[in-house]
Amino acid sequence: MIIGIDIGGTTSKIGVVKDGRVQATLRVPTTGHADEHAFADALTAAVKELAAGQQEAITGIGIGAPNANQYAGIIELAPNLPWKHDVPLASMVERRTGIRTVLGNDANAAALGEWRYGAGQGLHDMLMVTLGTGVGSGFITNGQLVLGSHGNAGEIGHMTIVIDGRECTCGRKGCLEAYVSIRGLRRTYEELDGDPAILEEPGVLCIAKAAQQGDQAALQTFRHAARWLGVGLANAVAVTGPARIVLFGGIARNGELLMAPLREWFQRSLLNIYHGRVDLVASALPDDDAAILGAAALTTL
Repeated sequence: MIIGIDIGGTTSKIGVVKDGRVQATLRVPTTGHADEHAFADALTAAVKELAAGQQEAITGIGIGAPNANQYAGIIELAPNLPWKHDVPLASMVERRTGIRTVLGNDANAAALGEWRYGAGQGLHDMLMVTLGTGVGSGFITNGQLVLGSHGNAGEIGHMTIVIDGRECTCGRKGCLEAYVSIRGLRRTYEELDGDPAILEEPGVLCIAKAAQQGDQAALQTFRHAARWLGVGLANAVAVTGPARIVLFGGIARNGELLMAPLREWFQRSLLNIYHGRVDLVASALPDDDAAILGAAALTTL
């Protein structure tokens, strides 16, 4: 019995995992806490509540979080989280619970979950891309999760896609995340002179609904996002050569609105030797499960 925790920009999801299945879940707001210590207290309370409902003891806790350094167990200056400094969340939770805790990058955790239990099963090389508050990614290469020398490799969301482009929350300019995240799509819709009333609703579902009703600015927003993402994915393929790319997160759940133009731009941008050799699919796991399963699986690495 392992606890998997997925730290999101607004909500953190906690689940009990056994035999590759999520048994029970709880949610805790990521924002609104006095500081990181209060947040760790809230996570601990949720862990204890879930553990109390199980007949077996919890043997480990895995946490997936943005900008997490798996080697150090520290969230490093995550731009989309409330704390603008390093947070040693692994040790904070372990001290409070008395249970061994491992912290890793959230997109790496999602990739691990998808690879072991979802659309990546049986593959030696795959890429998982999460599209939401930020743009994360996790690479499986030669059957291994790629961590790099500092434990935080594989940040496709922070590859430069537009020279001297939009400012990104990371402090650089022109990152893929500045164009293909929730914030990025909303800004694109604004720049295309979309209806301001549409954006009174948070997220991107409002833009998707407008696109389905024929709103040209909304349709163009998804086409632009597909172009930027297609080029970014093709660049990633040129580096690691995955057999499959799996898309995960709220933006990826808009079906053919995104996938149809994305396939076109992806194929157009691919190096010739990879044409017809890289699948582009949506996650095969239920909403939230990939991140929770992957976070739990971090304890087994």
